[in-house]
Amino acid sequence: MDAGDRTCAGPTVLVDELARSGIRHAVVAPGSRSAPLALALGVHPALRVWSQIDERVAGFFALGLAKADRRAVAIACTSGSAAANLFPAVVEAFHAGVPLVVLTADRPPELRDCGAPQTIDQVRLFGTHARWFADVGPLGADAASLRHARTVACRAVAAAHGPPAGPVHLNLPLREPLVPSAPPGALPPAVHALAPTAAAGRGGMAWSRIARPQLRPDERALVAVADLLRSTRRPLIVAGPLDDEDPRLPDAVASLAAALGAPVLAEPASNLRQTVLGEWLADAHDAVLRARAFLDRSPPDAVVRIGALPTSKALAEWLATQERIVQVLLDASGTWPDPAGVIGCVLRGDLATTCQALAATLGPPRTDSAWRQRWLAAGKRARAALDAALAAAPPFEAHAVLALARTLPPVARLYVGSSLAIRALDAFWPPDAPPVRVLANRGANGIDGFVSSVLGAAAAGPETITAGLCGDLTFLHDFGGVLSVSRHGGHAVFLVLDNGGGGIFDHLPVAATGGRYEELFVTPPAVDLGRLVTACGLAYFPVDTPDALPAALRRALHAEHATVVALRIDRVASLAAHRSAVLAATTAVEGEA
Repeated sequence: MDAGDRTCAGPTVLVDELARSGIRHAVVAPGSRSAPLALALGVHPALRVWSQIDERVAGFFALGLAKADRRAVAIACTSGSAAANLFPAVVEAFHAGVPLVVLTADRPPELRDCGAPQTIDQVRLFGTHARWFADVGPLGADAASLRHARTVACRAVAAAHGPPAGPVHLNLPLREPLVPSAPPGALPPAVHALAPTAAAGRGGMAWSRIARPQLRPDERALVAVADLLRSTRRPLIVAGPLDDEDPRLPDAVASLAAALGAPVLAEPASNLRQTVLGEWLADAHDAVLRARAFLDRSPPDAVVRIGALPTSKALAEWLATQERIVQVLLDASGTWPDPAGVIGCVLRGDLATTCQALAATLGPPRTDSAWRQRWLAAGKRARAALDAALAAAPPFEAHAVLALARTLPPVARLYVGSSLAIRALDAFWPPDAPPVRVLANRGANGIDGFVSSVLGAAAAGPETITAGLCGDLTFLHDFGGVLSVSRHGGHAVFLVLDNGGGGIFDHLPVAATGGRYEELFVTPPAVDLGRLVTACGLAYFPVDTPDALPAALRRALHAEHATVVALRIDRVASLAAHRSAVLAATTAVEGEA
């Protein structure tokens, strides 16, 4: 048997088993040591392979694809610093619970720690940010090696899906020669003769079928939490960033809200602003929470939390000071979104099942609606004041949010960047907006890899419109992702808040330091955004007025290729408009407090 056949047999079988275990997409970056993996992935009939020239782009493209598809995506790269460039995407995937299977080719043991080129220590390279790690070891073409390859692949996909979901790292040392004599993806007859069952696999089934565990809340804990909540009179339900695929969840949250008589503060990224929750949703909660007179007059006495930590700083800071009231976390992720240490009870389990079970344990719906109506009325007053302020304001981030709400169809995906973009979405997304699916990289909350994440999400289902909202620095930070558009022709619309740098810092105390503030924090990009994106084959529509934005977006949404719409914003005017709108809203709420 050819030496290259022995090297490639293990990766070929491992890739086949990844596909049998449910992997449908793989992202590959070029490299020599990873050739056995790339060749096997590239010819497998059940896999769609996306090649990227940059591992950082590849990682975030896979992340966005896995988020949108809610299914693990494989990534393959070569050894050395190439693998290290996947780290930011792995970190985000770990904290956001996104299933990835990371395949890093490595030098064999005899070439480690001896000055061999393109060799670093890749054992547990991602540290605690991998849900599971396996140094697969040099694989042969014998039955034991091939069984090991299939078993590891099954374990990797199962571990990536969790719970909790997240990235899995398989490190594969590969010896030269790295190209088989047999056609890529095929095992030579000698391998089938040596290990017929392991080479062929178990028919159309996975080698090891691993059932995903179902988390259900403990019955005694349900009763205990229900007893606590039953004694409260002014409860709230707070929903932070969440992308739960269970269609039962909105109805379940509505049942829980009815049983508690609780208004629901659901940010757009919670994906819970659904029609079934309409009579419980309190609008403009960020502005309402800034109205201290409103809170002081009749403060909540209990909070039920769902999802990650809220994006609204006003809401998150208020929650952090409420250690004396009942705070209950409903969680299916296995994470701990409580940096202030104020959560008193945690119910673990599938969210829809937990909400339904807790509602049933609480008993019949509460008949007194005064508490809920108070919050709904405050939200309406805040929204009316925001709308009036925006109508008279110069172009700023809120206008981009409203334009998206007016132009996106209900089945669209809206991927939102961190920093100022997601805060603008949270503060200004209107209550009558279509129920688009909102995605965001809110695991580590960085601006890394945004363009690649959006394009990956678009690749998960090109029939669904995908839009990305971000600042200019966020867009440029991942400009390498734009290069992939010419390779794959992905269709997405980017609405860029072109405000001359890091506008978020203008809202922070550091803005008052003067001196080299612009240089050290805002970092204005000295580039022509339009020339850059058109050079990469994207259409570019600059917009200077809010009135022109919806038409530009509609034109971009119907374009055949990826498009950038840039809303030009003056940062000084933006800060003033933002403060004026928030002040108008809080004044309207406090005036009726």
